[in-house]
Formats: sequence, C-alpha cells, structure tokens
Amino acid sequence: MNEKILIYDEALENRREIADMLSDEYEVGDCGDYEELIRKITDPAESPSVLIINITFPDAKGLSVLEKVVSEGLADIIPIVAMSERDNKIAERKCYLLGAYDYMYKPYDEVIVRARIRNAANLYHKSSGLKTKVSSQEVTLNKQLILLQKQAAELQKSNNAIIEILGTVVESRSLESDDHVKRVKSFTYELTKNMMDMFPEYRLTARRVEMIASASALHDVGKIAIPDSILLKPGKLTNDEFDLMKSHTIRGEEIIDQIKNAWDREYAESCADICRHHHERFDGRGYPDRLTGDDISVGAQCVALADVYDVLVSERVYKAAYTPDEAFHMIVNGEAGTFSPKLIECLRKCKGEFEEILRKNKEAAAKEKTAPISKL
Repeated sequence: MNEKILIYDEALENRREIADMLSDEYEVGDCGDYEELIRKITDPAESPSVLIINITFPDAKGLSVLEKVVSEGLADIIPIVAMSERDNKIAERKCYLLGAYDYMYKPYDEVIVRARIRNAANLYHKSSGLKTKVSSQEVTLNKQLILLQKQAAELQKSNNAIIEILGTVVESRSLESDDHVKRVKSFTYELTKNMMDMFPEYRLTARRVEMIASASALHDVGKIAIPDSILLKPGKLTNDEFDLMKSHTIRGEEIIDQIKNAWDREYAESCADICRHHHERFDGRGYPDRLTGDDISVGAQCVALADVYDVLVSERVYKAAYTPDEAFHMIVNGEAGTFSPKLIECLRKCKGEFEEILRKNKEAAAKEKTAPISKL
C-alpha cells in the first residue's frame, strides 16, 4: 500500500469520512492547515498521488485554497479532486476552470469516490512515467547534441585547415609569401569584428564574422587558372597580361561554384562573393564588375582592405615592403584605392591589432628558420 492520498479539510469528521472509504487501498493522510498542506505536498516523503480539497469552507475559503495550490503549479504535478458539501454547478465549473481534475459532492457514494480517486491516481502515474521518459530522452538528446556539436567543430576545424592549405597552394605558385593567406585571414577577422561592433546596420553576427574570415583564405584561388608566365613575371604586365591576371576573380568564383555542394550554402556563397569582388573599390574603380559603395558586400570590402594592407607591408621582387605605419597612412589617404569611410574607421581602431599580427607572424617565421631540420 504505497499510494498516498492527502485530504485537505478543516472539518475532521469530513476528512475521516473520506479516509474510511479509501484507507484499505491507499495510505491516507489529512490536514486542515494550509501551511501544513504545502509542506506535505512539497516533501518527497509525504507527497501524495492525489490531493482532495474541500472547497465549501466559509467565505469561499476552500476555493481560495484550490486557487493558491494551482497558482503555485502544484496541479501540474498532482491531480486535484475537489469535494463539496452539496451539488453546486457554479462551484463545480469554477473548480474545473481553476485546474481541478475531478469534482464530487455529498452524499458521497463509496464506489464513485474510489473510482474517481483511482482514475486520478492512474493519471498521476501515467504523467510521472511520461515525465520520467521525457527526462530520460532529454538527457539522451543532450548527449547526442553535445556529440554532434563536437563533431561539427572538428569538421569545421578540418575544413578550415583544408581551405588554408588550398589558399597556400595558390600563393606558393606566385611570388607572394605562403603566410599571406594566414595574415589576410587575421586582418579580415579584426576588420569584420569591428564592423560588427561599430556598424549594426550591416547585421553581422559572430558566426558571420568567422565565416567571412575563413572564406578570405580562398580570395585568390582563381590564380590557379593563371599561367605561370604571367603569375610569376617579375616585371610590369602588359595590358593584355593584366586583363588575364584580373580574370582570377571570375575564375575563382567558377571554381567555388564547382565545389559548392561540399559546403554549407551560405559559406559557399560567401567564398564565391569574396573571390569575385575582393578587387572592387568603393568608388567603382575596381574590377571585375565596377561595383560602388555598399553594392560591394561587407565581407568583400573587408577582404579587399586586408589584402591591400598585406601587399603593402610585404616585400615583393618588384617593390620593397612599406612599414605598417606607412601602409596604414597610404590606405587612409586613398593612395591604395578608395575604401568605405566606415571601413577606414574600423582600420583606425584595429591598427594596433594589425601590427600585433605582423609581429607574431615575423616571430613565428624567425623560429621556423632557426628550427633544426629533422633527418629522415
């Protein structure tokens, strides 16, 4: 006899009347004080399967108790059976509206009382079993979600590594350092993050910032299609050669289009956009589409500035490297193409971060040069 039934009634004789009908089948408890009622309901050792409340106290006190119990959310846990001294349809209707499971009134018929309490107890067990099952399923789903998140993070990490390798392969064919890809990615991240913080109208998110930075590694992937005779030419390109070199933007978009099904649609679109438009300029003097202003996506704008900055601070066979300060002022003064005033404002803010990226890159390169070469 483990089932607990709790009867709440100020009149002891009423409690005993109902208890006598149920005591052979249930463990029946009773109380006539509201504070004691709440204590028993919330105590796991005394919490009942069914709560019976007499609503016919003077001054509608019984209905008030029912209302309080329901307002505290206890009716969601324990079925409540309201009982009354007489048949009162208005009171019965109100009990159901408040959240009572059932309603019974005098004269009490033992068979009916036992049946109604049994139904309420069965509801309690079904509800408890369902909650236990749902709770167990939630635990399982949470574990699966954590596993999927971990796998997604590992997959993203692998994708980023593959993308950087692909970008580096492209750079290794040209006269540029293979660290160009990593630096442009870092510069792009800082610029885009500042654009997100300073200019909410672009509706950038942390996820979008990461995506643009990752996609920037492929900005020059179209150079794979450019002949070595042009890509590696140390001198000035002819007009025809320069036109062919400029086509790497379109070829890059075409390459991304061929492999887009391997990636998330939004990411593939971001890569394609950056490949095609990272040489566009705010005043319309860029290529290939001569876009102006914010017709150029914020991602392509950020990659464009990051790319120009890195080219300026890097040594090439056709030019010496500018200092970070010189490169900064050249861009701000419009000597390296026209960029968005908002983007220039972001550059001013992250000037120190750019210089720190260059410092760390230089230190890493120096360590790599002095590291002993392993013998196979």
